[in-house]
Amino acid sequence: MKTAYAADDTAAPERRAKPRSYAVLRLGTINGSWSSALAVSALGKAAGAVGLDIEGGYRPALFIPGRPPQPLYTDGPGEATGINIRTEIVGWFRQGSFTQAFRWWREQLATLSSLGGGSSHAAAINNRSEIVGWSEAAPGAAHAVYWWGERLIDLGTWGGYAAQATALNERGDIVGFREVLVDGVGVRQGVRLMRGRRPQLLPTLPGYESVVPASINNRGDIGGYMYPANNYLFGRVAFIYADGKYKLFPTQSGNPSVGTSLNVHRDLVGYIFDGNADPRDRGIAWLDGGKQSVGLVALPEALQAGWYALGGANAINDVGVIVGDGQYRVPPGRRSSEAYMLIPRY
Repeated sequence: MKTAYAADDTAAPERRAKPRSYAVLRLGTINGSWSSALAVSALGKAAGAVGLDIEGGYRPALFIPGRPPQPLYTDGPGEATGINIRTEIVGWFRQGSFTQAFRWWREQLATLSSLGGGSSHAAAINNRSEIVGWSEAAPGAAHAVYWWGERLIDLGTWGGYAAQATALNERGDIVGFREVLVDGVGVRQGVRLMRGRRPQLLPTLPGYESVVPASINNRGDIGGYMYPANNYLFGRVAFIYADGKYKLFPTQSGNPSVGTSLNVHRDLVGYIFDGNADPRDRGIAWLDGGKQSVGLVALPEALQAGWYALGGANAINDVGVIVGDGQYRVPPGRRSSEAYMLIPRY
């Protein structure tokens, strides 16, 4: 999962109050380029990508508050998509026309084994060093996969023509989606694979044929987004699936909403897409199962700290630390696209 938790954290902790405010940190860039944070660990370290003045233009990166970003020098451009409590980092990088899944730990980068059909992609890692993602068994035929140590397990396509695993929790419960044709239209159907059980399809709601799980917490709750089969861009709606029920988070403006990461308190973060705004992805947090919402795009403490706007919130951990990317004001009258970290004050 994008959020990493302590290995024994499987029970729902006591609910804290809504944060009074946030400390807003710049995670930095290299030589004034750009950066983006995509994942956060239980220890408050982040992973993502940085722009560089080298071939390919960007590389996966580790972010530690108070330090410059640390690029992971893969053979091609790529992103870090997961980080755990041991600072193991996973992600992907491009090699020619293919992508390659990788694991980085203690300054050593290793490629992950694949099904041999072309591209592979590591999406998430937990604190037991279990990794999930996808690998092509043949060009264009992605299978959901699981890595642990030297093992690669083909999870298959879950009955579709393709599948991807997107996240996992500390128990090793996995979520993802399969791709199928419904009335001649390709849709993505959410899948939950509890450890030791058979994969199960997540239910769909009327008008929302596609369900994309993005995160699963240690309670087994799932966060993500759904959309009508023919309207991905403007039809997306963020959701939490808990206790056998969906809670949707449509916007009053009618703009799409996307859930990206869910913690054990049922705090869901993500963004609202506004094609006429800058940035188009507007950060938001739905706290305590959606009982409270916090618009991050114009968070007062961020504006006071020099940010123009906070864009998409990409991950949250169990203590409520949020990471993403936004626009920071830099003289003379310019904006820098940078990774941010929000540390809650209770």
